[in-house]
This record gives sequence, C-alpha cells and structure tokens, in this order.
Amino acid sequence: MWKTLYQPAEGTLSVNTWGVMVTLAFAAAAWVVHNRTKKAGINPDQMVWLYLIAIVAGLAGARLLHFTMAEPEKFFKNPLIYFNLSQGGFALLGGVMLAGIGGWIYARSRGINALKMSDATMPAVMLGVSIGRLGCFFAGCCHGAVHALPDNAIALFPDWFAQSPHAGGQLWLVPGAPFLLEMTNNGVGKNHLVVMATQLYETMATFGIFLTMSWLWRRRAFDGQVLGTTLILYSFWRPINENLRGDDVRGTAWFADISHGAVSLTTSQVMSIPLFLTGLAIILVQFRKGLAPEKEYQLTREEVTAGSAPRL
Repeated sequence: MWKTLYQPAEGTLSVNTWGVMVTLAFAAAAWVVHNRTKKAGINPDQMVWLYLIAIVAGLAGARLLHFTMAEPEKFFKNPLIYFNLSQGGFALLGGVMLAGIGGWIYARSRGINALKMSDATMPAVMLGVSIGRLGCFFAGCCHGAVHALPDNAIALFPDWFAQSPHAGGQLWLVPGAPFLLEMTNNGVGKNHLVVMATQLYETMATFGIFLTMSWLWRRRAFDGQVLGTTLILYSFWRPINENLRGDDVRGTAWFADISHGAVSLTTSQVMSIPLFLTGLAIILVQFRKGLAPEKEYQLTREEVTAGSAPRL
C-alpha cells in the first residue's frame, strides 16, 4: 500500500514503512509497560532490559518459527538464509513466545514477580501487535484471500493515489462482510488484486483485546489473570483471521496428510493450540491464589539522584 515513507532516488537509502510501524509498536508498548509496572510495585527502570530482550528475542523467535514451520526445507538446506532479511519472513507468534520466555527468565533472575510483570505487559503486547499490523498493511504482506469487489464498495483513497506506481493502492469500505477490501500496487504480497484486509482486521481485534485487558488489569482478582486471559483470547482470534488470509508462505497444510485433507492448519493455527492451553493452565492454577499485595513503586532519594536503571 505504501511500502516506503521516503525514497529520494532509485538505489538510495529509503525509509521502510513496516520498520517505522514496528518501531512505533515497540515504543508504545514500552510506554504502557513503564507506567503499569510502576503501579504494580515494580521498578520501571528494571524494564529497560526487558525491552531489549523483547526486541532481540521477538525478532529472532519470529524469524525462527517462520523458517522451521513455513519453509523448513529451504532453512535446513541453507541455515544461513535465516540472516538474509530479503528471504523468508516473520511469524508473529514465534516472536511473542520467545520474548515471553526471555522476559520470564529475566524477571526470575532479578527477583521480580513474573506474574505481576506479565499482567502489566500483556495488554501492551496486544497494543504493539495492533500497531505492527499497520506496518504489514502498508507493506502489502499478511493480506487476505482474493475477493470480488462488490458494486456497493466505497473507495477511501483518491484515484491519483490508487494509480501511483510508488505508493499506490486502494482500500474499500464494504457495507457488510468482508467490511474492508484492499489492493496494493507495489507490495511484497499479491499486487493488483482485490483482497480482504486481514491486517486491519487484526489491528482492530488486538486493539480491542488491549482495551479489554487494560480494563481487566485494574480489576484483576488474581495474579496471572490478565496473562492467561490474553493468551486465550488471542488463541481464539488468530485462527479465525488465518482462515481469511491469502498470502502464500505460511506453513499451510499441517495435518493434511494424516487426515487426507479434512484438516489443514497454518503455522499460526497450530501454535494457537499450546497458546490456549498455556493460558487455561495459568488461570486454573492461579485463580485460587488471589492477588498478592502490591503498592505503587516509589523511587528512593538515592535512585532519584543517581538513577536506578539496572547495570550490567
């Protein structure tokens, strides 16, 4: 749709829209985490290393899950392709899972209540996904299946933009399902075809989860409630959106050989199963334990003077 925000000339350094939106996603999530961990009694300065872990582990995990489940033959034939960003892609759930594991280990090593930290951070993760999917929309990836353009569709962009060879495309509002359709001229997915705007579906759904879990965070009855509920909600939503996707490389057809085509799951649909089970287990284990006492963190005089950011 709008793959680059700025490209002065052919062959020169350009500003990639996807990268900008992912950066904004991390920044917005970090802002939410900083404020909420403080209210939960956690020193927000200790979250600095959590942000770094989330960035590194998130990108590494997303890349690893994509190759091991969506393009395993290509990956195991040439593992160095993992570092070639012009090849392959990123699987969101792989990033979330590895970043979560890294964050949990960090919390335990620093004596931080991992469940309280997770309850504060999970809504922020959904906010980050919501913003990050806008990057996918602009890049033209993670799009939906091809769909006929109804006569009652309303074009949202002017003709000059839709026909532009550099930033062209169109977004249509449809009064009824599928609600939003898009076409990209120069994206990384299918170009010049009308497809369902599944990236925007994901943006709206995850932003809704963010708002709902933010409401629940202020009313939670036990530690881990927001974490478990977020995992369950997203594990229900993601397979629905996956059924509408139409991009080519996603690890589709898991279990198809076993069931002779009766069941065919994408990578994200498969990974939604352990995500749901993890969320359910957290709730079943924790709901009887209640909410551990917490008091908003206050910086000491020494921390105000010298700074309290953790050091290596």
